[in-house]
Amino acid sequence: MNNTLIVGGGPIGLNLAARIASEGWQADVLEEHPQIGKPVHCSGLISASGCEELNLNVSDILLNEIKGARIYSPENKVIEVRRKKTVANLVDRALFDKMFYEKAKKAGAKIHLRSKLINVKNNTVFFQKKKRGEIKKAQYVVGADGVQSKIRDLMGINIDKNLFVHAYQEHVEGYFEKDMVEVHFGKFAPGYFGWIIPKNESTAEVGLAVTLGSMNPAEAFKKFVEEKKLGIKTVSKDSALIPCGPPLKTIMENNMFLVGDAGFQTKATSGGGLMLGLQSSNVLADTILNNIKSKTSLDKYALNMNKINKELMMHWKIYSYYQSLSEKALNKLFVQAQNAGIEQFLEEFGDMDKPSRFIGKILKKPKMWSLVPMALKILR
Repeated sequence: MNNTLIVGGGPIGLNLAARIASEGWQADVLEEHPQIGKPVHCSGLISASGCEELNLNVSDILLNEIKGARIYSPENKVIEVRRKKTVANLVDRALFDKMFYEKAKKAGAKIHLRSKLINVKNNTVFFQKKKRGEIKKAQYVVGADGVQSKIRDLMGINIDKNLFVHAYQEHVEGYFEKDMVEVHFGKFAPGYFGWIIPKNESTAEVGLAVTLGSMNPAEAFKKFVEEKKLGIKTVSKDSALIPCGPPLKTIMENNMFLVGDAGFQTKATSGGGLMLGLQSSNVLADTILNNIKSKTSLDKYALNMNKINKELMMHWKIYSYYQSLSEKALNKLFVQAQNAGIEQFLEEFGDMDKPSRFIGKILKKPKMWSLVPMALKILR
């Protein structure tokens, strides 16, 4: 028995299923919703560098190409980073999921829709499919079931509620600069920030997140829109939890594994989890396949995640640092960073997925030395 059962039919679970099934082994995916890709809880903004690294061709589902960002302090100090080349792709998130669904099906994986996990006892998985109880045997059981992971609960892992943010987003009509996203810090978004992600000149995803329990995110959104005088018209709205913490130390127990949002393999600085989550699913796929073929220890999963965890921890440290600052201190940091030439620095070295590539470089640029104390606090 070398079959793998994956709970969660998002891109990360489906990618894992495709990897395992393509090697000729059985892979089953349980997805509780009636179709793949819906409901959508994500803007679909992914890094261009991540697409290249994962060899993802998203041209058929591409909505917009982003060249840069404006980041606003609570007092509207602005740091603008703009490149000539595309730095991020905005994709149709539902079609992105379906792309991985087709990949998994083609590889031979079995996807069970309307199927909800009930329990796992050793190698026996109990689930409900179309309101009927069913049982499957599985040597490997993977939780790719998102922020409110049932597998994580079964592993006995409890998460502090302060390590979640509650996001609220609206698809809106208005006037936008097509190739620039915006990030806004302020009291309207305690514990996180607001954002504007344009789809084109006339539509965008506008939203914010707040620390879970600190404020009603829909009410916070209204304050954000009023304060920034956005002048937008709502088309649709959505709300979701996002993991915002360091990567979990425990991502496997016996025959159960966590991957993606379930394992907090998500960037704390932005809430984005697709690129690093997909990379993590490849690490887990290699771990399972090596165990099947040559009995390599499953403990290798945690070990082989070290490189990705380094980036995830850096995101967490950056987030923790700027969230520790008062509004006055954050405004001061913006001015200090502008004077040090942070905009040009990030245009040259910035990477939205892998901050370790540029944080250390601050120490090597004389013009940036005024930011060394900040860099050292983040790196410690």
